[in-house]
Amino acid sequence: MKDISEDLVLFNRLKQNDKKALKKLFNKYYEPLCNFAFLFLNETSLSEEIVADVFIGIWYKRHTLIIKSNPKAYLYRSTRNAVLSYLRKNRIQTEPVTGKENEKAAKNPSPETLMINKELEKGILEIIDKMPKQAGLVFRLHKVDGMKYREIAETLDLSIKTVENHMGKALRFFRDMYYRNPE
Repeated sequence: MKDISEDLVLFNRLKQNDKKALKKLFNKYYEPLCNFAFLFLNETSLSEEIVADVFIGIWYKRHTLIIKSNPKAYLYRSTRNAVLSYLRKNRIQTEPVTGKENEKAAKNPSPETLMINKELEKGILEIIDKMPKQAGLVFRLHKVDGMKYREIAETLDLSIKTVENHMGKALRFFRDMYYRNPE
């Protein structure tokens, strides 16, 4: 709740032409939104461009924006809509996400730690890529991006119960895959 109220304050400051509020929102959500867009586009530079456009659009629409409940869900929904609009306009077929583009380096890890983490992440991403598409997306948003079921439901225009069902399906799939191939 604290995060939501802080974000609401930032959006209200935006309406008063506060560029620092936009910068704080940008710094907080840019990378997670790029990762989210990447799930659809499978292209880093395009994902970054679309997310930047979302923030530019927010700045231009700041005086008319009405956000009453959850700014984070609004940002994810805006990003999703921008991605889908781009895909419709350009009729691009999306491809499954590969772990290579989605890796994040930790600060000063040992080579052993890097190798172990890379292999672990690769294995997890391979399992997620084999999941049914919607279940995999819900799993990523919840486990990787840390979104709550309610936020995922708002972002993807699903009911919370549907999100729970997809998450259950994803967890069963993950468990079945792990126990088939434990290493």
